[in-house]
Amino acid sequence: MSVLEKDKKAALRREASVEVGEQTREGIMWTALFDGLQFVIRFVGSIILARILFPEDFGLMGLALIVIQLARRLANFGFNMVLVQLKTVKKEHYETVFMINLVLLGGLTAALWFAGGYIAEFFNNERIAPIISVLAVDFLLRAFISVPNAILRRTMLFKKLEQARAVGAFFAILTPVVLALTGFGVWSLVFGYLCGSLAEMVMTMCYARWLPKFKFHFWAFKEVFAFGLWVYIDGYISYGIKKVDFFCVGKFLGAAQLGFYERAFNLMSLPRQRIAVKINNVLFSAYSRIQDQPERIVKAMLRVVTYFSIITLPLMTWMYFVAPSLITVLYGQKWKAVIKPLQIMCLAGVFDTFSLILGPVLLAAGLVGHRTRRKFIHFIILGIFVIVGLQWQIIGVAWATTAASLVQFVLMLQLCVKHLPFTVLQFLKAQKSAFSYSLIQATSLSALILCFRNYISMDSATALLLLSAFSTLVLIVTHKVLKSADIDESINEIYFGIKKFAVRVPIVRWFYV
Repeated sequence: MSVLEKDKKAALRREASVEVGEQTREGIMWTALFDGLQFVIRFVGSIILARILFPEDFGLMGLALIVIQLARRLANFGFNMVLVQLKTVKKEHYETVFMINLVLLGGLTAALWFAGGYIAEFFNNERIAPIISVLAVDFLLRAFISVPNAILRRTMLFKKLEQARAVGAFFAILTPVVLALTGFGVWSLVFGYLCGSLAEMVMTMCYARWLPKFKFHFWAFKEVFAFGLWVYIDGYISYGIKKVDFFCVGKFLGAAQLGFYERAFNLMSLPRQRIAVKINNVLFSAYSRIQDQPERIVKAMLRVVTYFSIITLPLMTWMYFVAPSLITVLYGQKWKAVIKPLQIMCLAGVFDTFSLILGPVLLAAGLVGHRTRRKFIHFIILGIFVIVGLQWQIIGVAWATTAASLVQFVLMLQLCVKHLPFTVLQFLKAQKSAFSYSLIQATSLSALILCFRNYISMDSATALLLLSAFSTLVLIVTHKVLKSADIDESINEIYFGIKKFAVRVPIVRWFYV
């Protein structure tokens, strides 16, 4: 290969790198924007429906959705993720995955349609039988959504993907409101659920410019089966990891203790669920585009680690110190038992966030089997730790989940180090500045509490405002003094990225002009 050809190839790679980077940033922005929009739509709609319908209507729908959500997990075979992860995808792959989904989800639709009566007997409520049978149609609609959804993710058209979901959310709320006003009762919720899926299906297919073809290719099935099977197994293990501590607390400590534990766990998980989980879909698509360039994957991953450390470490530090006042102010004195478990699990929040960050890297690199085996080890260890921790009530369980989160993080980090060209030292360096800032933040908040604990109740609204304001001030002053280049660069990149993106949003552009 001549020097000219090498230079041309290198230039094309640099151009592709810039394009993937821009698409990734844009994808994250659109995901965050439309996720917020969907939250508002559903929140406002839930308030309106709560004023029109009766609690029994929501109870019937809730019982039916327990069955539907469990069935959805049974049907998640992971073949759609293969279409995003494969380096080269042919139309035969799309056709084959569609046929697999159609057969599996169609069969599940038929099974639930006829099993509605037996499920109603189990719940001792015959009214949910027809509800489950009708809701089962949603699985058939999902068979037509899965492939165009994967096409949009593969091509990183996240704006269109999130627009389709937002339209679905809008119809899922508008339809039941209209039907509820005309007296449909619980059926307004059922038909609204289906209308939302139907609207999302139509929009997704239009944006992806995809129409179903009823063809099956055995060679394509063999290529997608192994990856999809591991994703399917991984989904069950992940479900076990999420529920084993809840099951043990509810079984052995009772419903009241489970209520306290669940509240602490959900508060700790809120930043992770609203940020890391949503962004991972975009990162998986981006990493899959450059899966044959491990150096670029590592570089991109370390940037993501820096971004998340800037957010996660100060946030978890703040939550640890304000936990007494935060819980008391938000929920009242009767929830004080949540404080200690929440403080303990703030550390688990850090480990879990970084484990989540490593997830899409391992999937894009085709290491799904290795990742699943390590998650199974984590599941076993978590179960053992939780059983041991039960003797110290929910505080012991909180320590158990935190220790198991550390084990999971170490297992995932070791897998990345083993198969990708980077070291643990690089990983630690990527968050060195954020860790230093958080250490200063923690020291300062500890000193503040020592100074004011005799004058201000640490579980009061005054303490919450004081600690929050002082925490923010400490971080700002620390940055002004230390002037860490990586944090400065990350903040500027996020700021200018948001500013550049904002003018592309129609309503913002209208005001801007």
